[in-house]
This record gives sequence, C-alpha cells and structure tokens, in this order.
Amino acid sequence: MSVSDHYLAACVQFDVSPGDVAANVASMQAGIEEAVGAGASLCVLPELWSTSFLTSYDEDVVAQAEAAEEAARALSEQHKLIVVGSSIEVVDDQVFNTARLHQRGETIATYRKLHLFSPNLEHRHHARGDQACVVDTEFGRIGVLICYDLRFPELARYYFRCGAEVLVVPGQWPEARAQHWRTLLRARAIENELFVVGCNRTGQEASLRNGEPMAFPGDGRIVDPTGEILAMGTGDAGAVVAPVELRKVRTMRRILPVMSDQRLDVYQRLLAESMAEMAARKEPGGQD
Repeated sequence: MSVSDHYLAACVQFDVSPGDVAANVASMQAGIEEAVGAGASLCVLPELWSTSFLTSYDEDVVAQAEAAEEAARALSEQHKLIVVGSSIEVVDDQVFNTARLHQRGETIATYRKLHLFSPNLEHRHHARGDQACVVDTEFGRIGVLICYDLRFPELARYYFRCGAEVLVVPGQWPEARAQHWRTLLRARAIENELFVVGCNRTGQEASLRNGEPMAFPGDGRIVDPTGEILAMGTGDAGAVVAPVELRKVRTMRRILPVMSDQRLDVYQRLLAESMAEMAARKEPGGQD
C-alpha cells in the first residue's frame, strides 16, 4: 500500500444531539465539508456522533444510526478520505460503542470501546469490547482509542509496539475534566512517539447518572510526537486542522530509541507480581 507521508488531519467537532440522528448527520456533513475545503485527508468525529448516549436504543434509532454511518462512509468515498468516529453497533441484543474506520468508501477496521466510563453508568447501557485495533492505511499505521480509553496507557502502548504512527481518539470529554483530556493527549503522543488526533464535542448534555447538565469544551487537539500542539479547538463547531508529517515519527524514534530500550522482561515480571497482589487483596480476610 502506498502511504502518504505528509497530509492534513482534522477533528470534526459539533454539538451531538441525543437521539436526533438527522441533526447530527447534518452537523457531520457540514464539518467534513469544511475539513475537505481546508485540505484534510483524515477526519475524526466525536464519540457516538450520530446518537450520543441514550439509556435505550429502539429499532428506529438503530436503523437511523446505521444509515448515518453509511453517510459517513459515502463521504469518505466521495472525497477520498479516511473518516473515523464511534457510533452504536447492536449485536445479539448487545449495544457496543464502536469506531469504524472508513477509507475511500471501504470500512477497513472496527474497534469496540474497551473501557466503559462507569462514573456515567456506560457499563449499564453498553457492552465492552475485547480487541485492540491497529490498521495500515493510506495515511500511515493507525491505532484507535475511544474517549475513556485514553486513561489506560496499556492500550496506547500496545499500538506503539505494533508500529502505530497515529492515534485517533473520538471523544465526549466534559469541561469538568478538560485538563485531563488535554494532558493525556500530549502524554500519549510523547510517550509513544506518534501523532494523536483527539476530537471532542461541543455543547451540553445531561449526565446518565443524575441528569445534571454536562458542558463539553470542543477542545480537540492534534499533537505531534514531540508533544507540540499543532492545532486546538476553542469551543466552536467545525474543523480543527493541522499537518501530519510521518517523518517526525521516524525521527523521534531514531533520536529517542524507546522501543529498543524497553525492559519487557522486567515489565512482565512486575505485571505478574502486581496481579498476584491484587488477587490477594480481594481474597477473604485480605486487606483493602
């Protein structure tokens, strides 16, 4: 596969309306058209961009969400893009939060969110995925995270060890913890010597836990392997665009050879020890 070494990536941010799939499709289309107008070849959408978080998904909403995903795939074909964002996927009565990576009209990879955000009761409404996703594309080797996954460095590290050059992160990360989002995007870029494209939504939405309104800052980031923030959202809907130069990944990995300097033998031993310690604490009579 021929790989483009230099291209523009975009975070396509908008206010995701719960259950209003038609409005969300219109926002997605407008955002992608703006990104394409700026020259973007890789577009990342928010988490659950077509429906947002609902406590139930009836057949009509599921059908609309599937049609919405088809609209995103069609735009990837029309504009010769990669488009990736998460939406619902229903399998055997289980609802997954699934990212689909569309390249030039073909869905080349899917990823089901591994880590569900229990403080907002996601685990009551969605099923957990159990597979990672790293895939070769026209724009480099891409790994996929979804929102809360960003807090778990093990998954991003797996992608690094698999040779990922870009991490894409569809998100719905609230203003209350915005500094965590911004810091973690940079941390994942620096420690894994790759580009990170994290798209965060705008607007407000009620919490699943208590119904209180949560504000979303629209602060997507595109971060290079040195940790430099190349572009950032400032709360408005639309495309946040910056260049991705894959040579920077190769340069950083040559200057700072983290891959070859890893101590996998030690990590494996420490992991085994920590797992044994965790199991002991859970045993009857163990200390909390």
